[in-house]
Amino acid sequence: MKRKGSQLPTSRKWLAAMAGLLMLGGTGTYALVASTSDPRADSYDFNGDGYPDLAVGLPGDTLNGRPNAGSVAIATGSTSRLIGSSDLLNQDSAHVAGAPEEGDSFGQALTSGDFDADGYADLVVSSPFEAIGSTEGAGYVTIQYGSDSGLINDRSQSIHEDSAGIPGDVVKDEIFGYSLATGDLNNDGYDDLAIGQPLDSANGKPNAGTARIVFGSASGLDMSTTISIDQLTENVPGVPEPGDRFGEQIAIGDINGDGNDDLVSGTIGEQLSRSSDRGSIHVLFGPFTDAPAGWDTINSPDVDGIGEFAGSALALGHFDGDQYLDVAVGVSDEKVGEDGAAGRLAIFHASADGLSPDNVELFDQDTPGIPGAPEEEDYFAADLAAGDVDGDGIDDLVVGMRSEAIGNATGSGAALVLFGNATGGIAATDSVWIDQDVAGVPGVVWENDHFGWTVGVLDMNGDGIAEPLIGAPGNSHGTVTLLEMERGSLVSATAYSQADLELEEGSGEDAFGIALPK
Repeated sequence: MKRKGSQLPTSRKWLAAMAGLLMLGGTGTYALVASTSDPRADSYDFNGDGYPDLAVGLPGDTLNGRPNAGSVAIATGSTSRLIGSSDLLNQDSAHVAGAPEEGDSFGQALTSGDFDADGYADLVVSSPFEAIGSTEGAGYVTIQYGSDSGLINDRSQSIHEDSAGIPGDVVKDEIFGYSLATGDLNNDGYDDLAIGQPLDSANGKPNAGTARIVFGSASGLDMSTTISIDQLTENVPGVPEPGDRFGEQIAIGDINGDGNDDLVSGTIGEQLSRSSDRGSIHVLFGPFTDAPAGWDTINSPDVDGIGEFAGSALALGHFDGDQYLDVAVGVSDEKVGEDGAAGRLAIFHASADGLSPDNVELFDQDTPGIPGAPEEEDYFAADLAAGDVDGDGIDDLVVGMRSEAIGNATGSGAALVLFGNATGGIAATDSVWIDQDVAGVPGVVWENDHFGWTVGVLDMNGDGIAEPLIGAPGNSHGTVTLLEMERGSLVSATAYSQADLELEEGSGEDAFGIALPK
């Protein structure tokens, strides 16, 4: 129905625990890139020099003896694409809001936007397991504002459910800030922040899920303008039910090409009475006031083969030549043949009317042209990132397979780059498989490295061509591999650890690379 208008060394144990908590929803974040006439900075360009900067989450970092307090590594982009000077941001930094505590997981998710339209991108960092007072796992979001010196300044803001202007009550283990996205949802020229809380109660229903929208302004995010949306909000489809997990993954972009940004939610537990399938994709059309202007929905029973928690990852991209923003949906728990959680990818091609279950392409490791074969618990499409990685003006898609076995190395992980086409969109033709046993890719295949746990894209040298990023948070302290691509081939791959960024490495449980720019 459719309407408009109206997650061996301790690090690996920690990764496994993270995976179990939220059924391995991707940690993806999404932001719009400003146009040349827009005063807003491009996402992740924290110092306004025209080159996006690399932000990498390491939520397992130990600070002052407090394990899993968490940090974010920041490395500056440049015209040579080589990563420049680096800083480590955490709640022990004098210029960052909050204080480090055991289990906060600062850096679990990231996003970036320009909330005050001053030409410097701002960084948003999630600490979804942070305690608020004595309430454990309540969740906390930190905003570090950009400047001509980057993020090293005293403009830091914190948001949680006990903050003035933020609707909702602090409750144990409701993980405020688990998902994040930015974009201009009210069409006023300032980026806004969407905060997903999939384990929040709504209308008394546990884990029904909610989202908060904090609107930007000339002075930054204005908490007094915050709205809360759930499945009781006008123009939000469905009703709150236990385990729906509305807002598990969120993304922002103009889906229907009307000039207004829209909010997409992967509501992975949504279940309709007529089916055992689980998961819905909810599109909430802008502009937003107290509520979205309209809605669209794709329910998993409407598309054969995406019935196991559809929406565990999301990415938005112009995968073909039209003006509509297409929606890539990860269904990483999907059974393929007899292999449970082998994983599947669905790409919905949008139109002026939004999404349709009749305009969808499905991909898995049984699809001709895609290497490998479906295996139990590969988790194909556990994370997704979109961007133009070959410079043809059409977006491409990076697909993470966090537990793909390479040889006998279970959980070693892999990634796949699928290329967009002006006619037809994403195709398996010319796809490029990436793992640590591929010629030119640094590293050694090892059990539980989880190469491809997270994927990202970032145009490090500002030339308009994005570089894929592959996170391997279980690879020792964790690594991030930056790729240079041509259609159908890998040109180069460079792996970075904390030491490569001239940052002191901590313990093996840092999980460097678990969150990357999208």
